[in-house]
Amino acid sequence: MADSEPLARWAWDETLAAYGHRLDDQAYHAILGLRLSDSARVLCERFALPVSPAQAAEERDRLFLEAVPVRLHARPGLYRLLDALAERGLPLGVATSGHRRYVRLALETLGVAGRFQTVVTGDDVQRGKPAPDVYLLAAERLGVAPARCMALEDTPLGLAAARAAGMLCVAVPNADTASADFSAADRCFPSLDAVAAALDGLLSATGRSRRS
Repeated sequence: MADSEPLARWAWDETLAAYGHRLDDQAYHAILGLRLSDSARVLCERFALPVSPAQAAEERDRLFLEAVPVRLHARPGLYRLLDALAERGLPLGVATSGHRRYVRLALETLGVAGRFQTVVTGDDVQRGKPAPDVYLLAAERLGVAPARCMALEDTPLGLAAARAAGMLCVAVPNADTASADFSAADRCFPSLDAVAAALDGLLSATGRSRRS
């Protein structure tokens, strides 16, 4: 829903710089879509940081959360798509690797906090993406079978999680993942506006074009 990846990358780069490192492209793509705790573990091992993953995550999070209210922006087409889904009376959920504090702040910053019937974060499950746990829990809370759900994803890890959950997988790559492999997606679109334009056809594939 938001262009959070550049902001997350900046925060990790600033954190690593304090220890004499930079977040190169290879390291960045290794953590793209992971939970904060998992990202911290990967980067601490990769760069042999003299701090624990928990401490590294705390340092990164301080920078990241301070920047969210002023630097986080909705992806083009988000509000149009949410309006189109609401017009069709469909239950909506968030299934994200982000932790609860960030997700709450992000939804408030974007002005969409009240538009979802459930919000599942990385804190709510034992396994983060690419495991399907966040998607399965979101479907359970919505009271909808996973096979009747459509998942929107912008990272390969997220796509793998949605596929493992048995959902219709729609990829909408962002600037950082545009060159990634989304061949496993059921459909791939260049923007959320394009998803909104194709919405009825997509929903018919899940049997949920409108609430009965």
